[in-house]
Amino acid sequence: MAITMRYDGRLGQRGERIRLHTTLRLTTPDGKRVAPFARCTNIGLGGLRVTAAQGLPPLSLVDIELRLPSGRLFRTRGHVAWLRLTLHPSVLGTPRGRDDDAVFGIAFDDTSTQTLLPIARLLVARDDERRRASRIRRLHTLRPHA
Repeated sequence: MAITMRYDGRLGQRGERIRLHTTLRLTTPDGKRVAPFARCTNIGLGGLRVTAAQGLPPLSLVDIELRLPSGRLFRTRGHVAWLRLTLHPSVLGTPRGRDDDAVFGIAFDDTSTQTLLPIARLLVARDDERRRASRIRRLHTLRPHA
């Protein structure tokens, strides 16, 4: 059973996403660590998707810190845009503490070009890889000339 809570009524994510499976550090603005075993599953210019053992209520402010594939440390501030609990205590008993008991989206609050540049580079690199793979597939399917 999944319970979804949204605060802004959006029906889906906006913009392109790239799969990125990495741990991340979430803290409140005053430095308190929340969702200690949270993992990022995808990221885009608007925000990221997180799986964790414990969810955060919508509109919660969080400071985000994660390591990108390039090795660069990405830090920004955001807020929880939506929350989906896979186990609901009032219906199925207490959550078991699995790392995917809660799935939530975090929208970035700082949308400046300078802050989002590392994520934009990830998206460009993915598009370059797709074009290169398409070119290789096309070349391998060409018939040899007689």
